[in-house]
Amino acid sequence: MWFNWNHLKEAKEKAGGKGGYWWHFKFAFIEAIWLFFASIGSLIHAIFPFLIDFKLLKARIKRLKYLKSKLPHDPDLNKIHFDD
Repeated sequence: MWFNWNHLKEAKEKAGGKGGYWWHFKFAFIEAIWLFFASIGSLIHAIFPFLIDFKLLKARIKRLKYLKSKLPHDPDLNKIHFDD
């Protein structure tokens, strides 16, 4: 759904009570920056496969673990399980 007028309320529930506009803004902005650099790394790796190796994959897994810790009640993130 492109428009969800209850998104901030739902995000606060998924974050376990943390939230509000500025919390969401900071969280989403940092995620956007992270994804921007990850996409640049992916492009570099696509052109030059011998660069970056599996570091991108490890960084993405680490990021997903971080997102799960910040949004512990998100049903989509709870579908992801890690063997540590």
